[in-house]
Amino acid sequence: MNKISQLISLLGGTGAVAEKLKIQPSAISNWKKVNKVPNNKHQAVLELSSQLNVNIENFLPTKNFVNFKLKILLIISGGIASYKSLEIIRLIKKTDIELDVVMTKSAQKFISPLLVTSLNEKKCYVDLFSVEDETKMNHINLARSPDIILVAPATANLMAKLANGLADDLASTILLASFSKIILAPSMNPVMWNNLATRENYKKLLDRGIEFIEPDTGDMACGENGTGRFPDPNSIFELILSNIKENQILSNQFKDISILITAGPTIEAIDPIRFVSNNSSGKQGFEIASELTKRGAKVTLISGPVSIPFPNCENIIQVKTAQEMLDSVSQQLPSDILICSAAVADWKLIPKTKSNNKIDTNTKIKKTNEKLLFETLKNPDILETISKSNLRPKIVIGFSAETDNLKKNAYSKLISKNVDLIVANDVSNGKVFGADYNKVCLVEKNNFEQWEIQSKKSVAFNLVNKINDLLTNYNQRDIYAK
Repeated sequence: MNKISQLISLLGGTGAVAEKLKIQPSAISNWKKVNKVPNNKHQAVLELSSQLNVNIENFLPTKNFVNFKLKILLIISGGIASYKSLEIIRLIKKTDIELDVVMTKSAQKFISPLLVTSLNEKKCYVDLFSVEDETKMNHINLARSPDIILVAPATANLMAKLANGLADDLASTILLASFSKIILAPSMNPVMWNNLATRENYKKLLDRGIEFIEPDTGDMACGENGTGRFPDPNSIFELILSNIKENQILSNQFKDISILITAGPTIEAIDPIRFVSNNSSGKQGFEIASELTKRGAKVTLISGPVSIPFPNCENIIQVKTAQEMLDSVSQQLPSDILICSAAVADWKLIPKTKSNNKIDTNTKIKKTNEKLLFETLKNPDILETISKSNLRPKIVIGFSAETDNLKKNAYSKLISKNVDLIVANDVSNGKVFGADYNKVCLVEKNNFEQWEIQSKKSVAFNLVNKINDLLTNYNQRDIYAK
């Protein structure tokens, strides 16, 4: 008797199991025939076994690699190696990873969407302009829902599209609209792989934080020999598992660490309908809050007015003014780490007449022929106030938006405000505001790092790694001091 037949017998037999799971007995018979329980029925079988107090550990594969559900989107682009992606699907289906598959038109010349659908037991997405697909799961959801987007095989054409911002089909549109980790497994002719255009696209994508599974070297289907062979599907699968294990380790990296993050702009009212503010979307601060939350930190996000969705962190406090933000930060102390990424308005503007008469700001200021003057009133410096207070967190990080002398100005801010790290960026062209990409420099007392332009999500990931190093060094110094 095979394992599944034994399992069904322990659970009461074909008829009883079919009745309890509310499916046809013929389905149970088919499970016994193929000696496999479909992935989408594992949870139901586990619940039934729990109700009956039956141990089924030896009957179903152990699939819980992590304590959260990982989602992967596999994009299959056109190439002779497309058929090997079927083995990747088969391997992933042995785990509890949720998998969606997208195929390009070229890939459909080598394998059919029906074959992929049958193997994955889910619809295969192929068309950007499908009314049915856009109704059930639009391309933005496909772009935003996965933890990892794996392109295997990745052709020179798809690499070129991604590197140069082209979006003329479902696959390329998803790649450009996603904040997920993207991994490419290239496969192409050796001359094509070593072509200057491909190498430039490869470097450009690496600089943006996109990962590669390097192609193998050997005989090609075209008869030539060189580097460009599709990596072994098992190697690709092992890389996916290593990503899962990394996520599992990282998920507790900041366990029991309390972190305060300020983000977005603050606004200072001039009258009931007018205000002065700084340019900030809040995206970078929100990405940092999201990344730290994923790594187990107790994150309190204090945000000025923004128009983007809030991340899923432990505590969110919404404020408007600089004073409100300072008060909120102070009320949340003590904390282990403070990250001030908010673009705080430096001044309030107090309107006065030319004759220095105060104006009632409780009502709308009417336009008249009389000249209107503004007196500036300096707002509190949140970063400096907290960094020099008795309740200073272990690690204090500030942000510095500069239009010139970036390194000099950022270092001056680091010293004058008594902070551990300044994340600085050049905003002279104004393109960073509201954008999804950022180019930053990290300034410390004895260190300066300049990072390549990358997504704000990637900046957050790398910055959190840096914060972990700072915290480790702090704890080591604390031990030595004792």
